[in-house]
Amino acid sequence: MCWLSKKNAAVLFSGMFLLLACESESIEQASSNLIERDKFIEIMKDYALVESMLNSNTANANGPAFDSIYNFDVLKENEVTKSQYDSTLVYYTAHPDEFKELMDEVLEKLNIEMAKRN
Repeated sequence: MCWLSKKNAAVLFSGMFLLLACESESIEQASSNLIERDKFIEIMKDYALVESMLNSNTANANGPAFDSIYNFDVLKENEVTKSQYDSTLVYYTAHPDEFKELMDEVLEKLNIEMAKRN
C-alpha cells in the first residue's frame, strides 16, 4: 500500500498550489510598492558609500563632518520609505539573477565615483 493515496495526493497538491499562489500574490503585492530600478541602484550605491565612510579612518573627521556621516539618512535623502526599501529588497532576493545584475551596476557606479575622486 502506497502512503500517498489519491486522496492524500490531491490534498498535498492542493496545499502546494495554495502556498505557491499565496507566495506569488504576496510578491505581486510587494511589487506594487517597489522602488524604480535606477533609483534603487542609486540607493544601494549610497548605502555602500556611507558604509565605506563609516569603516574608513573617521578619526580624522572633526565634529560636523563626523556627525554628517552618522546622520546621513539614505532613504530620506532619496525620498523612499523603509517599507518601499524592504519590499524592493524582498523582490530582488526572490529574483537573484536580477539582483546580481543590479549589484553589478551598483559596483560600476561606485567605480565611476572612485575614478572621479582620484
